[in-house]
Amino acid sequence: MNHITIGSDTVPRLGYGCMGLTQAYQPVWPDKAKALLQIIANEGPVMFDTAATYSGGKNEILVASVLKTTRDQVFLASKAGMYKNPDGSREIDGDPDRIIRSCDESLSRLGIDVIDLFYLHRVDHRIPVEESVGAIDQLISQGKVRYAGLSEVSQSTLERARSVTTIHALQSEYSLWSRRVEDDILYYCRDHGITFVAYSPVGRGFLAGGVRKMIQLSERDIRHGMPRFQGNAFENNLRVLEQVELLGLRWGMTLAQVCLNWLWSRGEHVGAIPGTTNLSHWRGDQGATSPLSEDQVTELEELFQNYRFEGERYAPAKLAQLDSERSN
Repeated sequence: MNHITIGSDTVPRLGYGCMGLTQAYQPVWPDKAKALLQIIANEGPVMFDTAATYSGGKNEILVASVLKTTRDQVFLASKAGMYKNPDGSREIDGDPDRIIRSCDESLSRLGIDVIDLFYLHRVDHRIPVEESVGAIDQLISQGKVRYAGLSEVSQSTLERARSVTTIHALQSEYSLWSRRVEDDILYYCRDHGITFVAYSPVGRGFLAGGVRKMIQLSERDIRHGMPRFQGNAFENNLRVLEQVELLGLRWGMTLAQVCLNWLWSRGEHVGAIPGTTNLSHWRGDQGATSPLSEDQVTELEELFQNYRFEGERYAPAKLAQLDSERSN
């Protein structure tokens, strides 16, 4: 029950998202980041999730420092198709040749011969997704990648990609305040044997109670630019969170455990990759081992009839880049 299947591999459904160790949130000392990864890997098996774009490849280099001694313990996922330019801007590029080149560069940074799960990080709407995914299929044929995945795609795009190669996993944001995937693709994945991997499952720390005041975040923290963390929406969302916390207290769960156990109740094909820089938070996440009961899920849904989270997950420009936000 606490595992998901990706291809022929059985992987713990609680994985670890590495992005925040090198970018996006609060600054982390490299030695502390490496020590945390080392502990998590030593206690594996575990899935690590990284990407070419995270800190322009520095995140993969950090992961590599741990893989030297723990490769057999780590199911490794990385991504191509979105990159960080030297000026810090983000570029989406689904060109097949660049995807192949990006994989080779990732393998070099990671110091390994094969990536277990390789995602198309974002769909480039200038290029047919069949061509982008075809590059990943070629990498599988070459033995550089074992399984193909997609991130933030609509059901129609997923169906097109599946005409080219087997898609073993789909990654999208999914949590108590990001539930659009329930409109279609979550259940499409279930019905077609595709593992669904939820990123930001505890709402970038907010749903775990880690952001009670915005002033506690560094000036460069990306959450300052997200509508849910701004103004009246933020204050409203705190009030909703207080109600969820009361349920958790009654159930004997932390906020993070409520979030993760709720995800586990969404289907046996659902995994998650929370990220944290705090070992005690990881230990708390590991305590989420049982899907919420039907009665508990009903209580949550009744709560959300009276208390609703507000605000989009991204600012309009970034939201417009997501294939998953487009109509099928």
